[in-house]
Amino acid sequence: MKQQFDSQFLIPAEDHELAYEMIRARRQMKISQAELATKLGISARTIESWERGIRHPSKPSQALIRLFIKSPEFVLKNLT
Repeated sequence: MKQQFDSQFLIPAEDHELAYEMIRARRQMKISQAELATKLGISARTIESWERGIRHPSKPSQALIRLFIKSPEFVLKNLT
């Protein structure tokens, strides 16, 4: 099956959607890229790269992002 790519970002379209949802959830929770990065144990630059479509997250990172999107309060409270 042919993979769909977002022409603006040149990354798989589903990764673009994941980035959009991550930005939405982060803004809804009123936290910075740096704060989210600290909770996920990664650098703020990595979050920025994902959100801008420069890089796309690994499968384990995608799972963490999906958890954050579905339950941001849980992630912010329970991850260090």
